[in-house]
Amino acid sequence: MTTVVFVHGFMDNASLWNNIRLPLAARAVNLRHVDVAAGRGAILAGYRDQVLAVIDGPTVVVGHSMGAQIAELVAVARPEAVLGIALLTAIPLAGYPLSPEQAAVFEQGARSRDAEVAAEGRRALLVNSAGALEALVTATLATPPEMALQELEAWTTGHPLGDEPSKVDVPVLLIGSEDTFTSVDTVAPRFTDVRTARVAGAGHWPHVEQPAAMAGILTDFIEELGK
Repeated sequence: MTTVVFVHGFMDNASLWNNIRLPLAARAVNLRHVDVAAGRGAILAGYRDQVLAVIDGPTVVVGHSMGAQIAELVAVARPEAVLGIALLTAIPLAGYPLSPEQAAVFEQGARSRDAEVAAEGRRALLVNSAGALEALVTATLATPPEMALQELEAWTTGHPLGDEPSKVDVPVLLIGSEDTFTSVDTVAPRFTDVRTARVAGAGHWPHVEQPAAMAGILTDFIEELGK
């Protein structure tokens, strides 16, 4: 039986997938801090291994933001098990270099556990904050600073596999939104079997801002994989 595995993004957690209702068994991974040697991609590889540990049988991996980087690495590592991947407001696997000003803002957010600082950072990338902001702030405050800083390093520096065409050979669904931070067009050219979808009325977290619409898009993709 096919299972859906959800992978969260930066300073998020598994609870943010709670409102996604799918016709298949689903589970969400809570990423943990990893002890890894220095080197670009080492942290993402450690997170990848945590996701691989829960895969048992045919799987569709759904990754959001940084989780999209991890989902791609999972598909490369387990092509016999992963039937397809869905990437929401995806950060490119090659990484997302920040300007010094941006880096300072993100690092402040990673270090702080002040609710208003967390709300300000999340609100900046939200379109539909009703019901979403509180959940996102709660996830932020639950992320230890050490983990947040490690995640920040992971998604900004990326992985060497992102510097070349993707090695993923299963269908890829890229899901965009009204997000101003990411773009489907930036990610799509690396994949050979790709389709796209867009969630209206959502910013960087379409699965939190518009869960019903997201569930419909994912259900269609999963049904297509089964044909």
